[in-house]
Amino acid sequence: MPIIIISSDSYNTGRKIGEKTAKATGYDYVDREILGPVAEKSNVREEKLIKALEEAPSFFGLSSKVRDKCLAYIQEASLGQLLKDNVVCHGLAAHLYVLDVSHVLKVRVLSDPEELASQLSSESGGSAEKMNKLLKRQDAQRKRWSLEAFGLDETDPSNYDMVINLSQIDPDEAVKTIADMIAYRKFQPITYSTRCLRNKELASRVRIVLIERFPDVRVQADDSTIVVETKAIKRERQKRIEVIKELAGGVKGVDYVEVHVANNIFRQAA
Repeated sequence: MPIIIISSDSYNTGRKIGEKTAKATGYDYVDREILGPVAEKSNVREEKLIKALEEAPSFFGLSSKVRDKCLAYIQEASLGQLLKDNVVCHGLAAHLYVLDVSHVLKVRVLSDPEELASQLSSESGGSAEKMNKLLKRQDAQRKRWSLEAFGLDETDPSNYDMVINLSQIDPDEAVKTIADMIAYRKFQPITYSTRCLRNKELASRVRIVLIERFPDVRVQADDSTIVVETKAIKRERQKRIEVIKELAGGVKGVDYVEVHVANNIFRQAA
């Protein structure tokens, strides 16, 4: 069955639409509740995981290295949930790492800006004009975050199958539209798309095994074959290959590991 992923310019708006869509379709609903088990498994505080989903790296916030680790843990858990099918997912940035899985319906939900500004104004006591400016800054920050984390602009409508503007359509009608869309033939699972999702899930499991020792690793899976890309100086090359093959080879579902090591020119120069 198809998978539905909801993205929104407001977490609360996306959650409301996601929960209603899950109820309308009978699908399971997956959101940030999974971060508690992820935090326990990865030994990373849940607050850090949430920050990794919301904030770009900064001097006073998370470093790029920590952000990438947190997102890797979240991605592995999210993909494991998506493999079950019949899922509505929101709040975990999944829309940014399943773009090429055809049986995933990716929906962008845009809040009514006046309603959102009014809500923020009543909560904070600031003027609606100030809240509108705040919302514009938040949009710019989200664009920067997604570009730095995944190389994609999550505000770009071309990254979605459907964009719904709640200033033009009632939320309940939006839910009905989403629920009706999953019957469209394009979003039915086929052998290639389910294989693609399984490969992503396997690659994510291998990556979290490697990322503590090798933060720069890139991992791809092709059925039971894993390809790992990393960097090392010449004298460390063979040792790194051996360690990666041993670690990755121990992951369930992996039969063969291929490692490509590029020369780390910065450490080599040092």
